[in-house]
Amino acid sequence: MDKEPILTAFCDADWANDKSDRKSTSGSVFKLGNSTIQWMSKRQNCVELSSTEAEYVSAANTAQVVVWLTNLTKDLDLPQCLPVTIYEDNQSCIKLSQSDKHHSRTKHIDVKFHHIRHLRETGMIELEYCQSKEMTADNLTKPLPRSAFEHHRTNLQLKTISYSQNK
Repeated sequence: MDKEPILTAFCDADWANDKSDRKSTSGSVFKLGNSTIQWMSKRQNCVELSSTEAEYVSAANTAQVVVWLTNLTKDLDLPQCLPVTIYEDNQSCIKLSQSDKHHSRTKHIDVKFHHIRHLRETGMIELEYCQSKEMTADNLTKPLPRSAFEHHRTNLQLKTISYSQNK
């Protein structure tokens, strides 16, 4: 029997790369099994003070979409395995999501982004390390060398759908 498709996500951020306002860019890819079902690339609303913070904001935004997609798959009667794994290439971000301690370096992070801790504690999501060279969402945050771009594009598993209209 084939394995049921499992929802997973990849998230990444490009810290302060916009030279005009120093806002970071978040990128996320959502997969059901091997198929990409959604992706997003979005400039963050505020200026983050570190790459860890930019990644944390990206992970929190990704987690919000994971909650929505989990509810959608449930409504469609698709089996789902919890927790949903969100792949992240910043180990400090993962540690921050696992810590309930408040540090002076992170006390300025908006409370809404700490929602990711709650989702982890309730078993809804889990952040797992993924090497940057395998971070599928990398294409959505910054320009890459051609070989890296093509590698990540292949991992997206996007297909062109062509159709003809019957007359």
